[in-house]
Amino acid sequence: MNRLFAFYEGRIALREENGQLRVPQIFDGIPTEDIAGVIHLEDNNVATSLYNEEQLASHGLGLFDIRASRLQIPEEEFNALCRAKQILFWHNNTLYCPTCGEATHRSDFIEKKCPKCGHLSYPPLAPAIIVRVEKGEDEILMVRTKNFRSDHYGLVAGFLEPGESLEECVERELMEETSIRVKNIKYEGSQPWPFPCGVMIGFSAQYLSGEIHKQESELVDAQFFHRNALPKLPDGMSIARQLIDAWIKK
Repeated sequence: MNRLFAFYEGRIALREENGQLRVPQIFDGIPTEDIAGVIHLEDNNVATSLYNEEQLASHGLGLFDIRASRLQIPEEEFNALCRAKQILFWHNNTLYCPTCGEATHRSDFIEKKCPKCGHLSYPPLAPAIIVRVEKGEDEILMVRTKNFRSDHYGLVAGFLEPGESLEECVERELMEETSIRVKNIKYEGSQPWPFPCGVMIGFSAQYLSGEIHKQESELVDAQFFHRNALPKLPDGMSIARQLIDAWIKK
């Protein structure tokens, strides 16, 4: 489709077409040739972070928050945006070999090889779990973290640590953040999360034991909510909301 993924200060450049936001196409008159830092992706798409706000505005593009854009552009374009952002992050942070310091070059689409020592580098991925904890048939554990941008509630989540299985990560994060134990941990789905290079892996679990004691350094609140009295929920395209909606429909 020949799309241009242009990022600037954590935002994505989009064009408004017939009331809908879209990722611009390369042949919209936006120059990309001979610009250092432009990364070529599959299907003749490119990604860059070199444009500034004024340059993008001169081509009829506006800058939008990447998270908010999930609700404003087609899902297929958002998924491609996630991939472009992650590959661009990898490229910009692996300009030199971490082993010997030599300048690297791409030897394959998602591979860089040091011409001096032969070290290979690949785009990093930071897996994180997110878990829906059910208590009986009508209650669900929800938390509000200190880094949420709004007053919505979400689900317990956290990054996988070295040597852990995903299930062990679920148990550890719940114990650290809420002091509860669970059983019947079940995989539910996943979602790319390019902030900057994550993948969210969703689980469900059943409450087993323990009283909630929220982790003061991480959480503002943590409690079980009845399905008839839920707090403000995350947006509809997040895996957190997908896990919650699936439970509501049970």
